[in-house]
Amino acid sequence: MSNEHCGKILVAEDDRFITQIYATKLGKAGFELVMVSDGRDVVPHMLREKPDLVLLDLMMPGKSGFDVLRDIKADPELKKIPVLVITALAQTKERELGLQLGAKDYIIKSDHSIQEIIAKITRYCDQCGITRKA
Repeated sequence: MSNEHCGKILVAEDDRFITQIYATKLGKAGFELVMVSDGRDVVPHMLREKPDLVLLDLMMPGKSGFDVLRDIKADPELKKIPVLVITALAQTKERELGLQLGAKDYIIKSDHSIQEIIAKITRYCDQCGITRKA
Protein backbone atom coordinates (compact mmCIF):
# COMPACT_ATOMS: atom_id res chain seq x y z
CA MET A 1 0.00 0.00 0.00
CA SER A 2 1.59 3.28 -1.05
CA ASN A 3 1.21 6.13 1.35
CA GLU A 4 0.83 9.28 -0.71
CA HIS A 5 -0.91 11.17 2.06
CA CYS A 6 1.39 13.10 4.33
CA GLY A 7 0.31 14.71 7.55
CA LYS A 8 -1.43 18.03 7.16
CA ILE A 9 -1.08 20.56 9.96
CA LEU A 10 -3.24 23.66 10.19
CA VAL A 11 -1.32 26.46 11.89
CA ALA A 12 -3.55 29.14 13.44
CA GLU A 13 -1.08 31.88 14.38
CA ASP A 14 -1.13 35.63 13.68
CA ASP A 15 2.58 36.27 14.32
CA ARG A 16 4.22 36.14 10.87
CA PHE A 17 7.68 35.46 12.29
CA ILE A 18 6.44 32.39 14.20
CA THR A 19 4.37 31.25 11.20
CA GLN A 20 7.46 31.42 9.00
CA ILE A 21 9.46 29.32 11.47
CA TYR A 22 6.70 26.69 11.59
CA ALA A 23 6.48 26.67 7.80
CA THR A 24 10.23 26.18 7.43
CA LYS A 25 10.84 23.67 10.22
CA LEU A 26 7.68 21.56 9.86
CA GLY A 27 7.88 21.70 6.06
CA LYS A 28 11.43 20.32 6.23
CA ALA A 29 10.19 17.64 8.64
CA GLY A 30 7.84 16.46 5.88
CA PHE A 31 4.48 17.88 6.85
CA GLU A 32 2.03 19.75 4.62
CA LEU A 33 1.00 23.05 6.21
CA VAL A 34 -2.05 25.29 5.99
CA MET A 35 -1.66 28.74 7.57
CA VAL A 36 -4.46 30.82 9.09
CA SER A 37 -3.92 34.15 10.84
CA ASP A 38 -7.49 35.08 11.89
CA GLY A 39 -9.52 33.12 14.42
CA ARG A 40 -12.64 33.41 12.25
CA ASP A 41 -10.91 31.45 9.47
CA VAL A 42 -9.87 28.38 11.47
CA VAL A 43 -13.09 26.32 11.34
CA PRO A 44 -13.84 27.05 7.65
CA HIS A 45 -10.27 26.05 6.74
CA MET A 46 -10.53 22.90 8.85
CA LEU A 47 -13.75 21.88 7.12
CA ARG A 48 -12.15 22.43 3.70
CA GLU A 49 -8.61 21.15 4.33
CA LYS A 50 -9.29 18.26 6.76
CA PRO A 51 -6.01 18.63 8.72
CA ASP A 52 -4.57 15.82 10.83
CA LEU A 53 -3.54 18.27 13.55
CA VAL A 54 -4.17 21.90 14.52
CA LEU A 55 -1.64 24.21 16.18
CA LEU A 56 -3.72 26.92 17.81
CA ASP A 57 -2.59 30.25 19.21
CA LEU A 58 -5.08 31.67 21.71
CA MET A 59 -4.56 35.37 20.98
CA MET A 60 -5.62 36.02 17.39
CA PRO A 61 -7.63 38.71 15.66
CA GLY A 62 -11.26 38.03 14.83
CA LYS A 63 -11.95 35.31 17.36
CA SER A 64 -10.03 34.09 20.39
CA GLY A 65 -8.44 30.67 20.37
CA PHE A 66 -10.66 29.66 23.29
CA ASP A 67 -13.76 30.38 21.17
CA VAL A 68 -12.20 28.59 18.20
CA LEU A 69 -11.51 25.55 20.40
CA ARG A 70 -15.14 25.58 21.59
CA ASP A 71 -16.32 25.70 17.95
CA ILE A 72 -14.01 22.84 16.92
CA LYS A 73 -15.11 20.58 19.77
CA ALA A 74 -18.81 21.39 19.12
CA ASP A 75 -18.53 20.24 15.48
CA PRO A 76 -19.06 16.48 15.02
CA GLU A 77 -16.80 16.46 11.94
CA LEU A 78 -13.94 18.39 13.55
CA LYS A 79 -13.95 17.38 17.21
CA LYS A 80 -11.74 14.31 16.66
CA ILE A 81 -8.91 16.38 15.12
CA PRO A 82 -6.26 16.92 17.82
CA VAL A 83 -5.49 20.51 18.78
CA LEU A 84 -2.21 21.60 20.36
CA VAL A 85 -2.48 25.04 21.95
CA ILE A 86 0.75 27.02 21.57
CA THR A 87 0.40 30.36 23.30
CA ALA A 88 1.96 33.13 25.35
CA LEU A 89 -0.89 32.88 27.90
CA ALA A 90 0.84 31.34 30.90
CA GLN A 91 -1.75 31.58 33.69
CA THR A 92 -2.84 28.30 35.30
CA LYS A 93 -6.53 29.14 34.77
CA GLU A 94 -5.94 29.68 31.04
CA ARG A 95 -4.05 26.39 30.77
CA GLU A 96 -6.82 24.57 32.66
CA LEU A 97 -9.48 26.09 30.41
CA GLY A 98 -7.59 25.16 27.24
CA LEU A 99 -7.24 21.55 28.35
CA GLN A 100 -10.82 21.45 29.64
CA LEU A 101 -12.04 22.65 26.22
CA GLY A 102 -10.28 19.69 24.62
CA ALA A 103 -6.73 20.70 23.71
CA LYS A 104 -4.36 17.70 23.69
CA ASP A 105 -1.50 19.83 25.00
CA TYR A 106 -0.99 23.41 26.18
CA ILE A 107 2.47 24.69 25.27
CA ILE A 108 3.57 28.05 26.64
CA LYS A 109 5.83 29.79 24.11
CA SER A 110 8.05 31.48 26.68
CA ASP A 111 8.77 28.16 28.44
CA HIS A 112 10.25 26.49 25.34
CA SER A 113 12.66 27.30 22.54
CA ILE A 114 11.26 27.08 19.01
CA GLN A 115 13.34 23.89 18.56
CA GLU A 116 11.68 22.35 21.62
CA ILE A 117 8.23 23.33 20.34
CA ILE A 118 8.94 21.82 16.89
CA ALA A 119 10.29 18.66 18.60
CA LYS A 120 7.10 18.39 20.69
CA ILE A 121 4.92 18.78 17.59
CA THR A 122 6.83 16.17 15.57
CA ARG A 123 6.91 13.77 18.54
CA TYR A 124 3.14 14.15 18.94
CA CYS A 125 2.62 13.51 15.21
CA ASP A 126 4.81 10.39 15.36
CA GLN A 127 2.92 9.08 18.43
CA CYS A 128 -0.42 9.62 16.69
CA GLY A 129 0.67 8.07 13.38
CA ILE A 130 0.50 11.34 11.44
CA THR A 131 2.76 10.55 8.50
CA ARG A 132 5.47 12.62 6.87
CA LYS A 133 6.82 12.88 3.35
CA ALA A 134 9.94 10.81 2.90
